[in-house]
Amino acid sequence: MRTLPISSVPQAVRTSLSLSRMTAICGEQAWMLGLQVASQMACEDQRVLYLCGDNRFNPYIVAKLAKVQQKNQEEALERILVARAFTAFQLDELIHRLNPEQTSGVAIISGICTAFFDEDVVDNDAARLFYRSLWRLTELSRAGLILLLTQSEMPRRTGRSYFLTDLCRASNVVMRLKGEHTFTLEDHHHQIATPGAILNAEEDR
Repeated sequence: MRTLPISSVPQAVRTSLSLSRMTAICGEQAWMLGLQVASQMACEDQRVLYLCGDNRFNPYIVAKLAKVQQKNQEEALERILVARAFTAFQLDELIHRLNPEQTSGVAIISGICTAFFDEDVVDNDAARLFYRSLWRLTELSRAGLILLLTQSEMPRRTGRSYFLTDLCRASNVVMRLKGEHTFTLEDHHHQIATPGAILNAEEDR
């Protein structure tokens, strides 16, 4: 684990996406970093698939960043394919529809745990859907899909905090934002989680 200045986060994110398959960013501003990465890639004429599980996607931010880089704002927005999920069931369905053979570039999932933290979903259903989705994500990453997962919200009840713990454990690279000045970088390349390991972790709860 390394502690680095917050100013180096954008470069660290882009580097991790070129080296690994599954990167997780945790912290209050994680969603903004995911949106900045999507905007930057769109301005570089790359297509981005953006699954929004926390309803934080903001087209005005994309347009503003494109304007700063003197890029066509409408074209940048057109290169970001956005799919919104308002429930845990919808997010799980969107994740299972991902196809590495049909998705080029990176798939960004904003609020990867948020829908599963919803207290309107009973604990057993939330856990079942979360681990079903996490299992699918690990399969997709092993099949070659590059994933950037961001999580800003924390669960209201500590009983579901292990969702985020296991998400980080399954990821190749984890960036934890620590306040306004630093973040920690964890490289898990040598211990990539398998679906079986995720299932065992769930059964141990």
